Amino acid sequence: MDVFINEREVGAVEAAGATVGEMIEALGVHVDPDEIVTTVEIDGVTFSAGEEERYARRAAANVRRLVLGTATPAAFARCMRAELAAAVEVVASKVDLVVTRFHVGDDRHANALLAALMEELRLALVLEQQVTTLDGALVPEAAEPVRSVAPALLSAQERRAWGELARLLAEQLAPALRAWSRAEAGLARDAPDGASSSTF
Repeated sequence: MDVFINEREVGAVEAAGATVGEMIEALGVHVDPDEIVTTVEIDGVTFSAGEEERYARRAAANVRRLVLGTATPAAFARCMRAELAAAVEVVASKVDLVVTRFHVGDDRHANALLAALMEELRLALVLEQQVTTLDGALVPEAAEPVRSVAPALLSAQERRAWGELARLLAEQLAPALRAWSRAEAGLARDAPDGASSSTF
């Protein structure tokens, strides 16, 4: 198996009897101690390092090329914040679609889309917490504005007050999400100059 850390060739490594996860662990000695593994590429297919269940138990003997992408925690956090900013903006756009569906009387589709975007919002909040553990930056625009409007949204939905729900979504949730997105984008741009970036 040919092994690379980012663009640096480690060389051919004998992998008989080992799993990909075991190989990655053994290759840790070649990773800069100031960096973390962020991606794993196996024969041209890239995985997030956190998706171990998708690659770790594979037999390494069948792998021809293994590339570990690494980055400093600060650089990785910047990348994740940029992705989070984009994801939250997409959720805000979906809120706009829900509001439009409610305004035209399509309550069934509006509620289905609302349920899906709430799950995306939950995942964004989880990612926000994980990124905060990397860079220590608190984003007040993230959880609190969402948390503050949630009871009113739930109440309107339980009462089937679709007009009120649409108003809350348009006037409170969508603006809160866009403020959160802008805050994440700002953190992604304003990171310290000393944080170097490797492959993501």
